Amino acid sequence: MAATEYAWHALTAEQALSTLKARTSGLSEAEAGDRLLECGPNKLPEARLTGPLQVFLRQFRNPLIYLLLFAGILSLVVGDRWDALFIFGVLSLNAVIGAFQELKADASARALRSLVPQIARVRRGGVTREVASQDLVPGDVVELESGVSVTADMRLIEDIGLEVDESTFTGESMPITKRAADCLDAKTVVAERINMLHAGTSVVEGRALAVVTQTGPASQLGHIDRTLSQAASCAGAIPLVRRMAVLARQIALIAVALILVLGALLALEGQALRDIVLLAIALAVAAIPEGLPIAVTVALSTAANRMAQRNVIVRALPAVEGLGACTLIASDKTGTLTVNRLTVEAVALPTGKRIARADWQSHSLSKTMARLAEAAGLCNEAKLAVHGSPVGDAVDVALLDFARENGGDVERLVAADRLSIVPYEPTLRYAAVEADFGLETRTIVKGAPETVLAMCRDTDAYTLDIAERLAGEGYRVLALAEGSGRPGDGHIHSHLHDLVLLGFVGLTDPLRHGVIEAVARCREAGVAVTMITGDHPATALAIARQLGMDADDCSVVTGEQLEALADDRDGFARRVTSSQVFARTEPAQKLAIVRALEEAGHTVAVTGDGVNDGPALRMADIGIAMGRGGTDVARGAADLVLADDNFATIVAGIEEGRVTFANIRKIVLFMLATGAAEILMFLLAISLGMPMPLTAVQLLWLNLVTNGVLDVTLGFGRGDGDELKHPPQQKLSSLIDKDALTLMLPGAVLMTAIAVWVLQERLALGFSIEDARNHVLLIVVTFQIAFLLGIRNLKLPFWRWHAPENGWMFVGMAIAILLQIAAMTVPLLQRFLDTEPVEAEFLLLCAGAALVVLLVTEVAKRWLIGQQRARAAYQPATA
Repeated sequence: MAATEYAWHALTAEQALSTLKARTSGLSEAEAGDRLLECGPNKLPEARLTGPLQVFLRQFRNPLIYLLLFAGILSLVVGDRWDALFIFGVLSLNAVIGAFQELKADASARALRSLVPQIARVRRGGVTREVASQDLVPGDVVELESGVSVTADMRLIEDIGLEVDESTFTGESMPITKRAADCLDAKTVVAERINMLHAGTSVVEGRALAVVTQTGPASQLGHIDRTLSQAASCAGAIPLVRRMAVLARQIALIAVALILVLGALLALEGQALRDIVLLAIALAVAAIPEGLPIAVTVALSTAANRMAQRNVIVRALPAVEGLGACTLIASDKTGTLTVNRLTVEAVALPTGKRIARADWQSHSLSKTMARLAEAAGLCNEAKLAVHGSPVGDAVDVALLDFARENGGDVERLVAADRLSIVPYEPTLRYAAVEADFGLETRTIVKGAPETVLAMCRDTDAYTLDIAERLAGEGYRVLALAEGSGRPGDGHIHSHLHDLVLLGFVGLTDPLRHGVIEAVARCREAGVAVTMITGDHPATALAIARQLGMDADDCSVVTGEQLEALADDRDGFARRVTSSQVFARTEPAQKLAIVRALEEAGHTVAVTGDGVNDGPALRMADIGIAMGRGGTDVARGAADLVLADDNFATIVAGIEEGRVTFANIRKIVLFMLATGAAEILMFLLAISLGMPMPLTAVQLLWLNLVTNGVLDVTLGFGRGDGDELKHPPQQKLSSLIDKDALTLMLPGAVLMTAIAVWVLQERLALGFSIEDARNHVLLIVVTFQIAFLLGIRNLKLPFWRWHAPENGWMFVGMAIAILLQIAAMTVPLLQRFLDTEPVEAEFLLLCAGAALVVLLVTEVAKRWLIGQQRARAAYQPATA
């Protein structure tokens, strides 16, 4: 019996039972069976997996691939089987690499299901029994206790000191106190529904009786699962993927246009169809950088290995560069910026004296401080595990750690004889304990300052102001007071007056080590940081200020305020883009925030560790999950995982991402420059009435083997060390801009002119067309090596050695030379490529021509560096 349209938190427990036609003794087995047939099992839908063959075939969906496939088919039509074999071999290799990466299956849906345990304790027909969690149905009455995970959405019926950990669900760092007796407004957000339990959370302390209201897809966990699926279906591609896709379309369009124009001109001149087809194939091969996917994959894989050494685990290779391109990090607070563990960080004594944690850890203790710490250990229900660590309520664990840090014997404090106890209840707002110390007893009280101060003597408005100032800094404040008496002096409640205030303790979820510096470095690198949390706005603002964010009350927006703007898209976008801190947000709102930021032009990296972060991690340009404290859902939805859960590690990732972008830019620049030289070489030769300078097979040899070896080595560059001193590059123009054209064109034009001159000169000397092409192939290889040497570092001249020099590039040059020597001397390759050894004089000509290309490229580079410095000097003056 599903009733998902009800706001269960707005009903009393009795009304919820009546609506569900249930009773506290539980459903009968027959009723449960009927409802299971009606509602279905309590589990999330299975995700359909894509088969390897389908993934492999999907790799061919690319304009460049279409063009090369067409060229391969034309080669078969005209009988050039070797050309076709080369073309199809290159395409297959690229497809295998792409499929291998994609087959790293995304397990986010399965991770969601794993959060729901297998067994639940339910009442059926008046008898308590254990059933499989997938057999739970609406109306089942479930018994819960400390340590039990919640298996479905439930309305509380009864509770005894119930506290629930919802940190992975709502982002709230502290356990939530639940109350069955409360009846809430229908519009209450999920994070504040204190009379409800949700699937995927767990009971920290206390006991409860609850009735199941929603199961499986109808639960809040099911809503997140659907949102995650929707995010996956409409999520935009990683920035690098978008840029490379645009670049591929542009190259394909240019190549097709050139082929059509030249084909039409040749047809008008009366050229044979076979010659036109051969030219079309050659131009397609020359224009398309078929080795680009391999080179980029190598660059990304190399960067992924470096990032792993810096605790950034890469799940999607393009995200390596994407992190460097991000302009804004939308960070979760709990478990990301903070450690997700309560600690006592500050103490305020009744005199107003403040003591920070660093002070009591490094200085001798005053008697007042020691007394306060001992009281914190006595009025405490935490226990010591076998290994000696405290376990129990997060607040009690923090207080027991505080007692230990201040010299308290926690074993003695935990084992102390407690004559009577008043456990903490939200309605009381305090807890108390009466401990036996032989001739006297000590009564210790802890709780809300205003409640405890009312039990104390010699306190006034100034004393309460001390606590309020501490709370204003984002601390959760508890007051501790004590009284004394003789054993047998009556019930503890008779002692809760005329107490002596010991002081106030401020608890907080502390910032991670190095996170303040990391936020500052992000700001220096041109990357904005915003915080999205389920915590209270005051807590969130205090954390933001500790982080050094320029946040004030106006820059904090709550989930409730965003909900009010849900129907005003423009107003919602303005509020999101003008805010730095988002508090009390729900999962769907986090997703909407990310969308609004992306629509505003940001490349957004989202961090998170909980179930509630899954949809936003999937939708964001770059999703970053926590590896240690994060859930499987978050890790499954993310592109990157931080092995140390430290926000500061993101800065290292940004640096590596920018190094990778620079490497990929060099790869693209190298491939397009050499490809442009090859195309111009064909156009110039044909316009002068000469035959094609190279065959299609020779071009494939050049582009895949020789060229491929060279450009791949550019992916091993380690950067110049100043990557974080520049703003992020996030547009297509950043790959191929005016600066890139300045570097490319002089060398490309020079390579074209010399290659065509060699072709013409060889033919004029009576060489056969095969011999002439053999010479052209060799000189083009030397040109490419020279050009690579010129652009290996875009800031230093080619003769200067850079400290983290890319040694693999020089290995690649040597391999390219050896391969070309093999092509001219190995009989099989000679027959295949129509090559043979050349005379010594021509080798000297190749070396001289390569030096000229290198010098021209160097002149262009130096001129460009001068222009960039002039622009940098001019901008501050005009700002």
